[in-house]
Amino acid sequence: MKNVEQQNIKKACNFYVSNLHLSIMLLPYICNEINKDVEVTTIFENLSKKDLESIANKINRKESKELLEVNWTNEDEITEKSINDKKSNTIIIEGSKKYIKEAHEKIENLIVNSKIQNELKIIDCYNVEEVSNEMKEIVKDYNDVINTSGEVLLKKLVD
Repeated sequence: MKNVEQQNIKKACNFYVSNLHLSIMLLPYICNEINKDVEVTTIFENLSKKDLESIANKINRKESKELLEVNWTNEDEITEKSINDKKSNTIIIEGSKKYIKEAHEKIENLIVNSKIQNELKIIDCYNVEEVSNEMKEIVKDYNDVINTSGEVLLKKLVD
């Protein structure tokens, strides 16, 4: 997001091996964000709300109710409503490198002329099969990594 670096935007990445793995990892993260009163928007190419709800119903009914509050969308539905100026926002993007890049371009176009007062966190989720040879290069563009233990500052992993 080259043109919006001056704004309060954090970037995190995630690497997953299957939709089940991603669902299990994202479910507690999304619920934690909701509990912190963060507006969560998902932009999924392959994963669906139904996938996450199915797992939530097996784990904890409270979490499945919280998931209904998430702004479930896809790349073609990204609008200004995806970014709430009154709250902190987390946008989770899952898909191919091309899909993630196109979603970033649309988000950038929406926020380039606006002043976001609260934090905006963008989490890009990559399938390991697609990017296995590029993971070291990919993480250079991010502040944090999201994994099954939560959000980890990338510097802590490298040091």
